[in-house]
Amino acid sequence: MKKNHTFKAAVLVLGSVFVTANAVAAEDETESASEVLFGGWAGKASFGATTSTGSAETSNINGSVRLGKTVNNWEHIVFGSLFKGESAIIREQTDAAGEPVLDVDNQPVREIIRGDNSDRLALGYQPRFYWKPRTYVFGILDWERDKPAGIKSATRQVVGLGHKFFSNPKGYLSAEVGVGNKTTDQVEGEDINGGIGYFGLNFLNRVTEQVTFNADLRSDFGSDNTFVEFGLGVSFKISDKLALGVSHFSRSNSDITNDSNPFDSSSDTVTTMNLVVDI
Repeated sequence: MKKNHTFKAAVLVLGSVFVTANAVAAEDETESASEVLFGGWAGKASFGATTSTGSAETSNINGSVRLGKTVNNWEHIVFGSLFKGESAIIREQTDAAGEPVLDVDNQPVREIIRGDNSDRLALGYQPRFYWKPRTYVFGILDWERDKPAGIKSATRQVVGLGHKFFSNPKGYLSAEVGVGNKTTDQVEGEDINGGIGYFGLNFLNRVTEQVTFNADLRSDFGSDNTFVEFGLGVSFKISDKLALGVSHFSRSNSDITNDSNPFDSSSDTVTTMNLVVDI
């Protein structure tokens, strides 16, 4: 019953956020409907890819986008990320005794094994209402899929309070706390559903005009599951709109298992080098 109350509270608050946001937009008679929906968005998009061939073949692509728009006291943020990797190796077949299987020419029989080594897709939306210059209430709606990590589908609905300890042209530091509901449909095992607490921390520092450093931490914690993601990134500006970015992410997800994956682990790390575009 407590879980249902948490979920209903999250939905009601987020519903109020959307209704109020639409009302604020409707009051601005100087903008058309299309300008309200699609105008004024700005942010960054990144893309990276690697491939190798030879005795083994691997290919990986990754990308992310984060866009924001401010309307009066409202800030709307949409975000998404993709990690997709495939690999193929050649393996010699063996019999029950572990000896190589030979063909008619007395040569080892080989087979090509293909599979996904990563397949993560995430989408989300976060509205914020600033009732003080640096303090805001927020909601989070997001969805994620990561089958190699044992997650068929995961959704969150969170409401909470955030505060920017400082924000200036050199950077910012903000923290968020909230409560909500999370539903995780596992590749194997029972679904994990229930109320969660949420904590987020975001730091950005423009070290020079060409170099920017960022660090991000977010965590969901509940009685059935604890999720922690920590990221570090450095970008080097190469033009007005382009930058080269290096990022490292570490993710830990307790109580999520995938027995069909021999490399099954509760934690993953990803290091990428991407081209970053200002939008």
